[in-house]
Amino acid sequence: MPSPLVSDDEGTLLAAARAGDVQAFGVLWTTVERRAFGLCFHLTGNRADALDALQETQIAVWRGLAGFQGRAPFAAWVLAIARNASLALVRGRSSQEDPLVPHTDQRTAREAAFDETVAGLVDLRRALGALPPSHREALLLWAGGLTYGQTAAVLEVPVNTVKVWIFRARASLRDLVGTPEPAG
Repeated sequence: MPSPLVSDDEGTLLAAARAGDVQAFGVLWTTVERRAFGLCFHLTGNRADALDALQETQIAVWRGLAGFQGRAPFAAWVLAIARNASLALVRGRSSQEDPLVPHTDQRTAREAAFDETVAGLVDLRRALGALPPSHREALLLWAGGLTYGQTAAVLEVPVNTVKVWIFRARASLRDLVGTPEPAG
């Protein structure tokens, strides 16, 4: 029988992880970690809080494996946990801190070449911050790889509501960031 670590079968890896196989959990976690971090980062507004929320997510996922019933894909379940961890962290912040204003870091001379890219990312973060929270969350979950149905399940709203929120979020981002309408 092949090792579950070589298997691409999510079910096999889940079974091994539920049995306490840390390496199988590591393989599962690797498949969603980047998307979960991206969601945490955009919801918390900074890297430090995103890493805290990601760590809380990883712990919650490990502890909750036995209760994961597989009604949604593993990634959708993890992103729902990441969303909740991020929102809990944001709610716990001081009311004086603005989570939507990016923290500025000292830039070295070597990083100067990336100024234009960084400016574009800051513009995008500000634009995301200007969206209504429901629209931003729907867009980030959908952009993170969830289907409309999975996004609706995470947000506990009808699928058509999610479609409208994502459509409006994308249109707002185009207006705020100034990207052209896609051809088609």
